[in-house]
Amino acid sequence: MTIILCADSWPIIGVAAILCLSPASTNEALGAELVPICEGLEVSVLGSAYKPGPRTIVAQQVWDRGGNTSVRFTSREHLVWKAEGYFQRNRDLGQVFMAPKEFVLSALVLRTGPADGAVLQNAPGAEVFVQFFEVEGEPQIDDNGTGPGARAAHGFSTNHRCDDFLVGVTYKPLIVVKGAYFPNLPPTRDEHGRPTGNRAGALVYLRFSLAEAVRPRFQAARRYAFLVGFVVPARERGFTLANRNAASAPDPPAIGDPHDAYPLGWAIRREGNGVFPPLAIPANKPPSDENVLETLLDQAVFPPGMARYFLEPGTNGYPDVDTYRDLEFYLEE
Repeated sequence: MTIILCADSWPIIGVAAILCLSPASTNEALGAELVPICEGLEVSVLGSAYKPGPRTIVAQQVWDRGGNTSVRFTSREHLVWKAEGYFQRNRDLGQVFMAPKEFVLSALVLRTGPADGAVLQNAPGAEVFVQFFEVEGEPQIDDNGTGPGARAAHGFSTNHRCDDFLVGVTYKPLIVVKGAYFPNLPPTRDEHGRPTGNRAGALVYLRFSLAEAVRPRFQAARRYAFLVGFVVPARERGFTLANRNAASAPDPPAIGDPHDAYPLGWAIRREGNGVFPPLAIPANKPPSDENVLETLLDQAVFPPGMARYFLEPGTNGYPDVDTYRDLEFYLEE
């Protein structure tokens, strides 16, 4: 293991230094700088109501009343096959934001989604993390060759926006903070993926609080991002996040148009092994060819070990994209 002093190695992190552990082999294999992997996260339940206060620096309060946009980490042997020809991909979710001033982040607040995928059976008690990034460049929309009047190549709608993705930006990893466990909310789906009928875990606000030693310091008028996810996979391990998505709007591709809930940023995801577009072989069951099957499985899971945290996020996904989506989120200093 390589020991990293977060404050000494990463000037964007707050002044207190703590010991962070990151495998040396990760650095050697990738030929890249290490990402500090630190303890210091706590997740608490705020209930069904949250009111931004004096400590709230950024607030995006708009959300849609349908859909299951999921953080998901399913074990390889329990991946769900889709008739469209792929295994449902594991996913971390997050948001790009612009710092309105220089500040030190103490917590972020997110909300579980409104539908029956809000809390899966094996989410409660599972370890979670938050990863932070610095975002560089200026976003531009790639319409994937399906402009206004064309059918989207993939997505949960045929509207032309549903396969658009952003280019022109990069995401520099800053730090991963873990050590917290998803709260004991009642699952809205059971171990077989069936609705439980208990909706008490839906539309619940969660505060992801950071220990003082690992709080990021953000510079004014610069873009940053966060991702949240599970540390270890399992069957039916996931939860949804409340969000607003304007992908169904018939308007031409645009950033910051009147449909955009948060024009200063956008939602992001890290999905599977990062291959886009993934191989898809429509069928009611997975293919019997072992090599093809392994390719499909590999595309659905994260890279092994710490390599996952180096996999750059973005707005592209399969079948859904985040280009016109914003999470409901709040940043507290």
